[in-house]
Amino acid sequence: MASTRRRSGKSGPWRPESIGELGLTDDDLRALSYVVIDEVVGPVAALEVSAWPAADRAGRIRFEAAAVGDLVVPVDELAKRLYRGWLRRAPRVGDVLATRLDRGLVTKLRAGNDVVVGQAVDLGEVLAHEVYDVSGDARTVAKIAFHAAATRPIPRAEAERRHQLDTVPKPTRRARPGKVKARSSSALAAAAEPATEDGAAPTAPWHVPVELVDESTMGGFVTALRDDPSALAYVLLNVGDGDAQLVLLPTQPGAEHRRVMVVDAVSAGKVLGLLDDLADEGVLPDLDATPGVLPLVVATHPHEDHIGGLGALVERFGAGGIADFWEPGYYHPSVGFIELMARLEQHAVSRIQPTAGTTRWVDGVKLTALSPGVGLRVRYDSYGVDVNDASIALRLEFPAARVAEGLADVRAGGNREYLRLDSPWALILGADAQTMSWSQVAVDFPQLHQMSGTALYRELSAARGRDYLAAEVFKVSHHGSKHGVNLELVERIGPRVTLVSSVGGGGRYNFPHQVAVNAVREALEPTTTSGNSHSPDHELGIHYTAATTERGGDTAPLGSIAVVLPAARGGTMQLWRFGDTEDDPIDLRAAMRMSRPYGSP
Repeated sequence: MASTRRRSGKSGPWRPESIGELGLTDDDLRALSYVVIDEVVGPVAALEVSAWPAADRAGRIRFEAAAVGDLVVPVDELAKRLYRGWLRRAPRVGDVLATRLDRGLVTKLRAGNDVVVGQAVDLGEVLAHEVYDVSGDARTVAKIAFHAAATRPIPRAEAERRHQLDTVPKPTRRARPGKVKARSSSALAAAAEPATEDGAAPTAPWHVPVELVDESTMGGFVTALRDDPSALAYVLLNVGDGDAQLVLLPTQPGAEHRRVMVVDAVSAGKVLGLLDDLADEGVLPDLDATPGVLPLVVATHPHEDHIGGLGALVERFGAGGIADFWEPGYYHPSVGFIELMARLEQHAVSRIQPTAGTTRWVDGVKLTALSPGVGLRVRYDSYGVDVNDASIALRLEFPAARVAEGLADVRAGGNREYLRLDSPWALILGADAQTMSWSQVAVDFPQLHQMSGTALYRELSAARGRDYLAAEVFKVSHHGSKHGVNLELVERIGPRVTLVSSVGGGGRYNFPHQVAVNAVREALEPTTTSGNSHSPDHELGIHYTAATTERGGDTAPLGSIAVVLPAARGGTMQLWRFGDTEDDPIDLRAAMRMSRPYGSP
């Protein structure tokens, strides 16, 4: 197994150059924790904590296990009490700190719960020991891992022969340790649910009336896939404030099974479990014996809540099972990213970094990258682009087949006919793209305007179809963050079904943000002129992985979402719910179809 290979290949703990002159022994280094600022949303930073990495005999930096857990810290507190007077800059995504954490704190993190600084613990208790800034070394490690996975490293002797090594000795930058200032921390206030006039908490917008969930269809999802092998199925897994998505591709003529795409996986267990169950049901082939069973795996951007489980996916399927791997080309010194790159290097998986307009056809589906634009890509080596705006946003169009063939037309001079599909299905998967990225998308994919019925408009629209951002299904970017979606974007998409992957309030960032959801509602049902209230979200086709319903007198989760789109012209979209919590595996037998996934057009 791969874990055995990693253990046997270790040569010792990673020793960053910046702390190499401090006299730290191997045991001292192993006692440190690797702490990276993985994401900043508004006033809150998520600090990912992991055990100190080791260097293997190939020179790769490796993490023996996934990250231990996350610290949720007010950015202002971190800046004032640690950075000020030490690093002389603001905390930023990608900063890596080395420090020794209290064992009790590590135990809390291993239990799977965020440790929120300012509520149960003070920043001085969390970072009670000296802190070293190893950001520069860690970014270099991430960059080396990225390039080593892209193209095989060459022997050092060959690099010397080519005169490619830098022979000028670099000055050693000795890290000056930082220390948290002793000052009381401002509490990180928990967002309170608004109250109604009588003081009772209102019904959550993601609560769905029980009559809309057809219990008579329980367990029918697999049957629906078998009954229509030409249909496309998109699955958004309930993983809390994260993303894990599957696209079950149509069965191709002459094939017995479908193939599957994976777009992000915050953790491997739920994704691999669902893949194995679908294979057991005969929907997918033997996963470990079918070349190219995953024609495409997409890591939309290198945040742990999107790529944390992709390393395990690469470890299991390798280059034999994964035909192509897309990632945006943005390197990030997180545990998941460095491990993912190491495994891509080990298994020599083919990689592409798509930009806006990159297109691929696979099993009757057309995939187009909407973002990142080239203007963002050329800035990746700096801190000039938020890692969320590096996201690969995808548009899927189905059915993509435009040619019919047969013998009936041979006498007419050919046996193929061009199909003019007036309105194929389209899905837009927004990853964590934010305002900067979407503004570039609007430039790269401009909206056509009729301008008094000009011939130019008619020709362009005939050539490329409807607005390229129009889609029936929209997976809202960044879990419903206020920075991830705006009114004009949703108006252009015009989705029948809008999906949000989040914990449904609370969590470290309180996703989905009300301003974002209100923008979606207003785009789907304009009320500013009339002053009317919006219809309930389920009537607008807004569905949350955190949704609940009533079952047996209790509130029950609706969980993961599957959308089934038939290839037949005029077919009806199906929406299925699996009833799982974010920590539960998916039970295919529990799937129930929603009787009305959206209101009247």
